[in-house]
Amino acid sequence: MRTSIALVALATALTVNPAPGDAAGLQDLQAFSDAFAELTARVSPAVVAVKTEQEISGEPLNDIFRNHPFVRPREPDSEIREGLGSGVIVSADGYIITNNHVITSGRERDHVADRILVELADRRSFEARVIGRDPRTDLAVLKIDEMEDLPFLSFTDSDELGVGEWVVAIGNPFGQLHTVTTGIVSAVGRSAHLSDYEDYIQTDAAINPGNSGGALVDTRAGLVGINTAIMSRSGGHQGIGFAIPANLVQNIMSQLIENGEVHRGMLGVQIDNVDADMAQALGLERNEGALVEEVVDDTPAQEAGIEALDVIVAVDGELVEGKAALRAYIAHKPPGTQVVLTLLRDGREKSVPVTLTALETPVAAAPSEPDDDNERLGLRVRNLTDEVADRLGLDEQDGVIISRVQRGSRAQRAGLQQYDLIVEVNREAISDIEDYEDALEQATGTALLMIRRPSRRGTLTDVVALRLPD
Repeated sequence: MRTSIALVALATALTVNPAPGDAAGLQDLQAFSDAFAELTARVSPAVVAVKTEQEISGEPLNDIFRNHPFVRPREPDSEIREGLGSGVIVSADGYIITNNHVITSGRERDHVADRILVELADRRSFEARVIGRDPRTDLAVLKIDEMEDLPFLSFTDSDELGVGEWVVAIGNPFGQLHTVTTGIVSAVGRSAHLSDYEDYIQTDAAINPGNSGGALVDTRAGLVGINTAIMSRSGGHQGIGFAIPANLVQNIMSQLIENGEVHRGMLGVQIDNVDADMAQALGLERNEGALVEEVVDDTPAQEAGIEALDVIVAVDGELVEGKAALRAYIAHKPPGTQVVLTLLRDGREKSVPVTLTALETPVAAAPSEPDDDNERLGLRVRNLTDEVADRLGLDEQDGVIISRVQRGSRAQRAGLQQYDLIVEVNREAISDIEDYEDALEQATGTALLMIRRPSRRGTLTDVVALRLPD
């Protein structure tokens, strides 16, 4: 890898200001180009086009045309809606990895296409069947049975992938089959709020609609990721693409093949990232780790003695950068696995072993979860407990604590912040969630909120006017 980077730097320098008669630099440049061409030729046959067909029921024309002298309404019929994405053959006997959203439709991505066709690089097509899919990571496994000894890509340990390494993306953007682009790894461990469990590789290799499910390979021809999404204001490539790392893909794929579904471990905490203000309030040196906002009853976390406002900084010795990393790590461990959490509590480090249970369904909402109106306000509130009051340095024993404020929401625009304590709404004292919701239900137009805000100078009091949803 270092040799390739050195060749690029050398070739660039010689191209900009070549020395007369010096052919060595140009030869190095050509060798670098030839290496990419050889890499592409080796991996491209394992990348396929995934074509879907879905029958969509038609609708009759509006009744306004029923008696129109020149327009004759068409009776309800149906049409075939086609889709195109990418996939990667990962075994000689025809297992193929792609994205769940490539083969499904609907808001919840829960309806599998009526027909799925896989087209190989040599333009042969085969009908594929779905082995299993996992919407929470946006992965699906397909199988074609008509052939053996298919070209395939082997997985590479994505944990060894470094920022700045060269990668190649192959897929079918905008219907342009087997398009190859190159770039570098821009970052690892990214979260883009696109699926439940994220640990994305970020790359600047051009990725566009249709690349979903395609291959991201390293310079050793190993499959390091499955291209899945882009971040774009135009809908096209803007230098930020995301791929699901190979280690996660292997984990999900093996479970889908063996069980037809994914079994995940559950810890039983509501967590958030640690921002700079919270790090300062808790006396942390860095704003890293995952902040425990709430411990769910009757879960491994409660049994292990984890408490609200604990900061989980490592799991099994691996540093936790934020909530996405912790959620992904726990979810990819099978139920029954024991993990060791390293957490900070009152400035002291503590190791806590926890045995995970099965996550059958999403963790049920705690009684303090907000209703739909509060979600539209852009905030979440929870009951104030003695423990949380002590940890935040609050004297009050009544009120509701703001656990989250959505960026750009009504709540943020009104000046509300995470960990504000709401003690009054429209001059009515607030003891708990029930009081808070009753007060908002009776309010019209705008609500006056009296809050207590922890700070380095003690607890500050403020009054905020919050415009309510219509």
